[in-house]
Amino acid sequence: MTLKLYTLRIADGREPSPFVWRARMALAHKGLAVERVPIGYGEKHKLAFSGQGLVPVLVDGERWVNDSWAIAQYLEDTYPDRPTLFGGAKGRAMALFINRWADVETLGALRLLLWPATWDHIPAADQAYFRADRETKAGMTLEAMRAEPEAKIAAFRRVLEPARQTLARQPYLCGDKPGYADYCLFGGFMWGKTVSPHRLLAADDPIHRWRAELLAAFDGMAAADPGYPVD
Repeated sequence: MTLKLYTLRIADGREPSPFVWRARMALAHKGLAVERVPIGYGEKHKLAFSGQGLVPVLVDGERWVNDSWAIAQYLEDTYPDRPTLFGGAKGRAMALFINRWADVETLGALRLLLWPATWDHIPAADQAYFRADRETKAGMTLEAMRAEPEAKIAAFRRVLEPARQTLARQPYLCGDKPGYADYCLFGGFMWGKTVSPHRLLAADDPIHRWRAELLAAFDGMAAADPGYPVD
């Protein structure tokens, strides 16, 4: 039976959710075929079966799982014969740390830069909801968020320093091959690629090479998705 993944989709087929991207990369890593079921911001009723309104939601036969971290654990435990996402219990524990670090630090540093850019690409019917929700969370208007983008990018690059030092020594956060910890960080870059023309990385940054490798992974799945060119 084909797996189904409920995703967030905005204009022109763009899928900006960094959490959805973590799930998409995890599914590709496992080599599992999946049917994507896109919904818009105003279509949360389509997730009523899951008892909540956030993507991603994975449906596997009669079972469903929400939350990208829970989905990764489900895939690892349910399909142990497929390539591992964590490389064992210790790797899973470390991946949880990277998952939370990416949530708090990297996505936290990106939101004021990328929320206005996301708003630029969502259908008019969803813009009022998105504006009210994000402005409440940020305590400022979308217009105010647009100020000083270069300063926001510089702050984001500073947050990445632990990853930068790691990737200067090894190909991926997980070592010689990518794993779920890599996908946790990569999801934020896919949010940027999907909605914003801003250059998030300098060309000589070790993270730039790592991002290019993941864009090209799984037959270029991420590179081919709708969004802005990444240099």
